[in-house]
Amino acid sequence: MSGNDLAWRVERACTAAYPPLAVERVGDWSVARSGGGSRRTNAASALAPRAALDAAVVDAIAACYAAAGLPTILRLTDLTPDAAALLDKLHFAAPEGRTLTLLRNGDRPRACSDDVTIAASPGPRWLDARRRLTSGIEDPALVAARIASPAAYAYRTAATDAIEAIGYVAVTDDIAVIEAVATTPAARRTGHARAIVTALVGWAIEAGARHLALQVEATNHPARALYAGLGFSTHLYGYHYRRSSPCPTPA
Repeated sequence: MSGNDLAWRVERACTAAYPPLAVERVGDWSVARSGGGSRRTNAASALAPRAALDAAVVDAIAACYAAAGLPTILRLTDLTPDAAALLDKLHFAAPEGRTLTLLRNGDRPRACSDDVTIAASPGPRWLDARRRLTSGIEDPALVAARIASPAAYAYRTAATDAIEAIGYVAVTDDIAVIEAVATTPAARRTGHARAIVTALVGWAIEAGARHLALQVEATNHPARALYAGLGFSTHLYGYHYRRSSPCPTPA
């Protein structure tokens, strides 16, 4: 399997791990809509390496978003031809939200923390923590209900039993994608995120994952350093957004 083939499999697994509410196909583009929350689930993404993008395709994508009362946002990966000149000509805003897709093989982590709770579904406490730790997102209960792949939800508590860190993982086609890793501000840099990711990696390998992926904003250097130390050292591909008008809350 070529690196590009694996990248496209990871791209599909990432969509399965954080699925939008609705999808409409325009040519070789998937027009995702959720009506709020992250850019990822409210942006058009390419479905194939040579996905055609010209003014007519952009107009068709824009019409889908206009009908839903949403701004036009394109999510552009390194896996497709550069569209910068076209989007500049069409007066799209400058690129934003550069994000890296990092890959880890399926080797077992050296050690897993025994104080991380993992469940097959998000309970009320996990959902409350997700809402508290990440503002401006779509209701996490609705997102979880759309995930069709096997998934696990993890959290770690403090001495007071309050949840300090969370995350989840979903496995699609032997690729595990880790999502929503977050820690309370006061508890950052104390090992919580490391424990969450390590536990999710262990669960995913037990579930049959051969590759593990996660996505992180390029400017989030502390998170990138953490993930590199946990084996997510392969930069598979990146992406950024271009939009024609203000977009939903970044994520």
